[in-house]
Amino acid sequence: MARIDGRQRGEAERASGLFPASESPPVGMYILDQHPDGHVVIVDASPEMEGILGSKLARLLDDAGCADALTRPEHLTLARLRLETARCHLTPLRTEFRIDHPARGPCWLEAVALPERLSSGTTRWRGFLTDVTERKRAEVRAGLVGEAFDHLAEMVSICDAEGRFVYANEACRQALGYGTEELLNLSVADVLPDLASQSWVCHFREVRENASIQRKTIHRTRDGHRVPVVVEVHYLEHDGCGYLLALVRDTSVLKRRDTALLRREREFRSLAENSPDSIMRYDRDCRVVYLNPSLENTLLFSANDMVGRTPTELHPGDDRFEAYEGRLRAVIATGKADEIELLLRGTHKGPRLLHIRLVAERGPDGECIGVLAVGRDITEVDEYRRRIQRLAFFDPLTDLPNRALLNDRIRQCLTDAAGRGSQFGLMLLDLDRFKEVNDTLGHSAGDRLLCEAARRLNACVRGYDTVARLGGDEFSILLPVVRDRGDLHTIAGRILEAFGEAFTIEGKEMFVSVSIGIVLHAEGCCDADKLFKQADLAMYHAKKQGRNNFQFYAEELAVRVSDRMAMEGALRRALGNGELELYYQPQVSLPAGRIVGAEALLRWRHPQEGIVTPDRFLPVAEETGFIRDLGRWVLATACRRVVDWHRTIDSPFKVAVNLSTRQFTRNDLPGELQRIVQDTGCRPEWLELEITESLLLGNDSEVGAALEELHDMGFAISIDDFGTGYSALSYLNRFPLDQIKIDRSFIQGFPAHKEKAELVKAIISIAGALQLEVIAEGVETPSQAEYLYAQGCRLAQGHLFGRPVPQDRFELLLAGSA
Repeated sequence: MARIDGRQRGEAERASGLFPASESPPVGMYILDQHPDGHVVIVDASPEMEGILGSKLARLLDDAGCADALTRPEHLTLARLRLETARCHLTPLRTEFRIDHPARGPCWLEAVALPERLSSGTTRWRGFLTDVTERKRAEVRAGLVGEAFDHLAEMVSICDAEGRFVYANEACRQALGYGTEELLNLSVADVLPDLASQSWVCHFREVRENASIQRKTIHRTRDGHRVPVVVEVHYLEHDGCGYLLALVRDTSVLKRRDTALLRREREFRSLAENSPDSIMRYDRDCRVVYLNPSLENTLLFSANDMVGRTPTELHPGDDRFEAYEGRLRAVIATGKADEIELLLRGTHKGPRLLHIRLVAERGPDGECIGVLAVGRDITEVDEYRRRIQRLAFFDPLTDLPNRALLNDRIRQCLTDAAGRGSQFGLMLLDLDRFKEVNDTLGHSAGDRLLCEAARRLNACVRGYDTVARLGGDEFSILLPVVRDRGDLHTIAGRILEAFGEAFTIEGKEMFVSVSIGIVLHAEGCCDADKLFKQADLAMYHAKKQGRNNFQFYAEELAVRVSDRMAMEGALRRALGNGELELYYQPQVSLPAGRIVGAEALLRWRHPQEGIVTPDRFLPVAEETGFIRDLGRWVLATACRRVVDWHRTIDSPFKVAVNLSTRQFTRNDLPGELQRIVQDTGCRPEWLELEITESLLLGNDSEVGAALEELHDMGFAISIDDFGTGYSALSYLNRFPLDQIKIDRSFIQGFPAHKEKAELVKAIISIAGALQLEVIAEGVETPSQAEYLYAQGCRLAQGHLFGRPVPQDRFELLLAGSA
């Protein structure tokens, strides 16, 4: 039901004849309008509604919401749901709900109504409200009686004056082997063979005169078995008719039960006397009436000292035993079992922790007559529990809180922020180049460094802040109270300063900086995972900014990551969908300009955007490692193409392919190239591998070994963009190089630019001295080509000779150059 308020046109509507005439209807009748906005108005109601709801009719018309106030909340929710469903579909409404009647207490009401849609969009309901409390109570009583009888182990049956079964409980049906319907079609004589010696009429009269009788007899089951039983029969009258209620017990079962009870009593006594658990029994006044030997041997008190005394009398002034006695009295008062952990100091074994279960003991009438207390010594378990809890919430190496405890405290900060509008900060920290420490000094030194880092972090924060170790060399700091970004700025600066001092590990000094990502949570919905993602993005940005700094999270960081992920996904699909292709730029011999080779350049033909240049997608491929898959595809495609061209070209011809640094790391590049040339039929001398200076300046022995192996296989190695990297020309002599490629930045504005002309001249001279071939890229004018040739450069590429073009157009250039 929607919210109902406002006195409406009740009297006017009544006068207009909306409510049909009726003389003392047995139920309450009503008409109400439900407007499209959910507002409900009672238009008219019969006088019986006052008695049914316990509210004056005038009040109902003035504020029918009072009916909602009487209705139980769970019933009100269901009634509203059914009302809305009936309103939407214009179907009849029938629902039952419970109210708290001001005079009669809890009552059940049944509402029945028919909806009608008025031209204004209002839904008009005409219905009846009936008090069905007595019906509901009768249904509950009947159901409870039947269910209660079905739970009895004894057989219970009821017969009428003609000896026909009118009821039999589950135990009776199972014992006789009949279904419910079968048994109700039988007479008592069908199951009591001894009844044949006397008439049922006499038997019925005997029970009626004596009110009840008990005798031994025989039951005959459906399969013919004869079972000795004891029958207790009682006379009943209902609605003027007489009935016999029979309680039947199997005598063999009774004997077995008595024997079992005796045996169980002995077993329980033996268990109690020999149990390692402590067992005590208390009477209704909480006085000890029994304790087993295990407890007596543990305590400093003897059984004689304890029996007849309460816990507080045995331990006066001890808060623990006052609380224990209070729990005992609660069990006696409510009958509900309880559990408590109680530390005992007065024992022969020192302090012991007991886990005690308190269970109410009941007498024959069901009343609580005392409490059984069974205690188990969990001292060692408690010690393990504390250790496990420590392991569950603290890092075993640094003793800092772990991720689980940090998450719990973040959730508390989020709750406080939502309730009080407070703000807090979260930092994510990563030790820069920590892996180098592990690799050079070993993991034990790395562990000591982590412990010292934890100590420094704790020294930089406030007492109520939380420094946690998330794993590896990753830490996090939760700052639950911050005024603004300035507080976070100050603490982050303090951390950078602390890590600026040298660490002394195993007698060696080392400097390990830290990169910090920071999130200030001020408002809005969020969760711990999202905060960590934001802090991680900020930390990643700090690392990209050169490490040893801190960065705050900003929305554009997430947008940038989202764009990068979208680009990576699209790029991976592009490779599978055949959207990638190679363009080729001619490489010519000077001065004639004859094409002697080509540089393969990757392009992406996007279905919507057209040609996408490498500067947009190669940085993403490099960052994600997808460059290895792209590089493999480029090499295989270039090899297949140069094989096709050599079927029509007699003179030497090479295709240059750029290699990424990532193709050399964690990758068997020589083995990969060996498989590609075998699969495509390409000869190594037809391929030129272009690498950057940065690859050589890393002084990586693996890179050097890979280059040596590639050179031995017959591949030519070229240095791309020569002169733009660091000046360390010694690598030209250390590595197996074949060619130097002068970067286009030196060619632009040359030869008019004197300094560039001298640099180009020097590069050509150095290459000549080292017997390295030189190729200039970015050549755009004849004067540049002439100057290069004059200085000894024999190869060039650039717009003067041709731009990068697709395969088919390059083949036309190639055919014209032949």
